[in-house]
Amino acid sequence: MTREKVKDAPEIIAMPQNVRFERDADRIATVWFDVQGKSVNAVSSAVMAELDAVVRELEADPPVGVIFASEKPGTFIVGGDLFEIWNADEAGLDAFLARGQQVFDRIAALGVTTVAALSGDTLGGGYELALACRHRIVADVPHSRIGLPETAIGIIPGWGGTLRLPRLVGIEAGLKLLVTGKTLGPQEALQLGMVDEVVPPDRLLDEARRRVLDPKPRPTTMHPAAEEDATACAESCDRSRAETRARSGDHLPAPLRIVDVVEISYREGLAAGADAERRVLIELLRGDAGRNLLRFFFLRSGGKKAAAQRAGGRPRDVKRAAVIGGGTMGAGIALALARTGMDVQVIEADEAASAAASARIAATDGGKKPLVTTDWSTVAMADFIVEAVVESLPVKLDVFRRLDDVVRQDAVLASNTSSLGIAAIAAATRHPERVIGLHFFNPVAKMPLVEVVRAKQSSADAVATGVAIAARAGKIPVVVNDAPGFVVNRVLFPYLREAAAVFDEGAAVDDVDAAVRGWGMPMGPFALLDEIGLDTSLFIFESLAAALGGRFATPPSVARAVACGWLGRKSGRGFYDHPQDGRPTPNSEWPLASGGRVRFPPTDIADRLLKPMMEEARLVLADGVVESADALDLASVLGIGFPAFRGGLATFAGLAESPDRYSSKRPPKEHS
Repeated sequence: MTREKVKDAPEIIAMPQNVRFERDADRIATVWFDVQGKSVNAVSSAVMAELDAVVRELEADPPVGVIFASEKPGTFIVGGDLFEIWNADEAGLDAFLARGQQVFDRIAALGVTTVAALSGDTLGGGYELALACRHRIVADVPHSRIGLPETAIGIIPGWGGTLRLPRLVGIEAGLKLLVTGKTLGPQEALQLGMVDEVVPPDRLLDEARRRVLDPKPRPTTMHPAAEEDATACAESCDRSRAETRARSGDHLPAPLRIVDVVEISYREGLAAGADAERRVLIELLRGDAGRNLLRFFFLRSGGKKAAAQRAGGRPRDVKRAAVIGGGTMGAGIALALARTGMDVQVIEADEAASAAASARIAATDGGKKPLVTTDWSTVAMADFIVEAVVESLPVKLDVFRRLDDVVRQDAVLASNTSSLGIAAIAAATRHPERVIGLHFFNPVAKMPLVEVVRAKQSSADAVATGVAIAARAGKIPVVVNDAPGFVVNRVLFPYLREAAAVFDEGAAVDDVDAAVRGWGMPMGPFALLDEIGLDTSLFIFESLAAALGGRFATPPSVARAVACGWLGRKSGRGFYDHPQDGRPTPNSEWPLASGGRVRFPPTDIADRLLKPMMEEARLVLADGVVESADALDLASVLGIGFPAFRGGLATFAGLAESPDRYSSKRPPKEHS
C-alpha cells in the first residue's frame, strides 16, 4: 500500500519520521505508520509521541474522517516496542503505558468516523489502536494474524485491549481471546466480530474511504459497564479462572491476572480498569515468569539470526534437494523442504518402500508434494541431500559412500541422525568438509527445533547452508558441535533414565508423569518414551553410554520392554497401552515386582528427575557442545518442551545470566 492510493493529490500536513498524516480533497485524513529502519511497525515511545502530535492536529482541525494505515507491505502494526519495555524502569514504563492509553482514548473520542485499515499482521498494540477506531477493515492477506497475544509472552495488553475487546465481541469470547493470547486469521476474526469486513488487499483503502463517507457511521463500542454486565462478567471470570487453572495450574500468572483486570473494569469502571491494566503489566514484568517468557520471546525471534552468525560462512543457493529414506522422518523432512518451493525427491531402497513413502506423503494436506523414486541417479542434480535412514552407523556409512560417488562436488550432505557422530559418518566420504548434521525432531511438521551439527571438519559454508535450509523450512536452528547426543538428547536422556529408576523402585508410571506435568512439562517421561519408541530409546541409551559412561546406562525397564516387544505407541504397547480409540492407560502386564507399589510425593519425583538433567546441562556447556546458555535454553524449550516460564534449562539450573530486565540495557545475547 502506498500514499498514492489516497484520492487526489494530498496536502502534506506533517512529516515526522515514523507517523505522518495527510488530507485529501474530501478532507479525509489518512495517518500513515512507517517506522524507519524496521521491516515492521512497532510502537516505541518515539512513535507514540509522533502519534500524539498527529492526534492533537486532528483534534484542533477535525477532518471528515480518519483512516489509519501502514506503508509496510503485508503488515499493519505488530505491537509495542518490546525492547523498550524490557529496558524501561517502572516509572518510565508506567508513563509509556499511560500515554498510550490516553492517545488511544483520544482517538476513540475524536467525534468523526475512524477506520483502521489493517493491511496484514495486526498484533498487540496494533490491534489495540484498531479497537480504538469505530471500524476495522482487514485485507485478506494469507497467513496474517490479528489479536492480542501478550499472555503468550508473560504480560497483558497495556493500551486498553482488556477494556475494549470484551465489549466488542462479548465477555465470554473476549476473555477466551485475552487469556489464551490466541490470534486469528482475517476470516476467523470477521466471524467473531473482531473486524467489520475482509476485503482484497487492493481494495483496502477504497473500502476504508467508503466507511468514512457512510452517513450512518457505527457508534463507539466503549461505554461504562452496566450493573447487569458486571454480574455477567463476574460469572464469566470465575469460569475463566477455573478453566485456566485446569490447563496450567498457577504456573502462568498472566492469564489469571488478565481476568482480574477485566473484572475490575466491569465492576469499578473503565478508569479503574485502565489503572489496573498498567499496574498488572508492570507487576508481571517484575515476576520470574514474565521476565523468563519475554526473554524467551527474544531468544526465539532472534534464533535464526544468531544461528547464522554462529555458522559463519555463506549459505549455498539450494534449488533442488533430495532426501534418502521416506520413512516417518524422511517423509516429514521432504515435505518441509518441498513447502519452501524447492524441488525435492525422496530416494527409497525398493518399490515396496517407495510405495509406502508415496502413501505417507500423499496423506498430508496441501502443499507441494515431493516425488518418490528408487533411481539414485536423480541425486546427481541435487544441491542439498539429507540422509534419513535407520539409526545404524553401518547403514548410514553405506549411504554416504554411495552418495559420494553420485553427487556433485559442491553439494552439501546432511544426516538426520539423533545420536551418531557426524565426523564418523563424514569419514565415509572423500569430502568430509561438506558433511553436517541436520537433526529434525518428530513429528517434523510440529516440532520447531532443528539441531545443525558442526563436526570439526565441517566447512562454515556447509553449516551456514544447513542453518538457511532449516530457517527456510520455518524452523528455529541451533548450531551445536559434534558430540554424543548433541544437545537435546544429551540433556534429555539422564532425565528419562531417572524416571525409569523411580519406576523400578515401585512408582506408578501415571504418578510420575502427572508429577512432571504438574511441574510444568508438557508431557510425562513415560509418555515421551512411548512416543520416541522404546527400541529407539534403547539404541540412544546404548550409544550415549558407550561414549559417555554409566550415567547413560540403559534402564532395566526399557530393556525389558523391548525384549517383550513393547516398543511404545507404534506397537500399541509400552509403558502405556495405546488403543486405536481412547486414551492411553498404564500397561497392566508389567511384572508385579515393579510399578505402583510405592507412592512418592510429586515434588520429590520432579526434583529427582530434574537433578541429573541440570547436571548434564552444566557438562554440555563445559564441553562446548553449545556456545552459550541462551542457545541451551532455546534448544531445551523447543526440543524438550522445558517450560519457558522457568526460563529454559540453563536458566533454571543457574547457568545463565539473570534475565532481570532492569539490570540490563540490552536484550539476551541470542537476539542481539
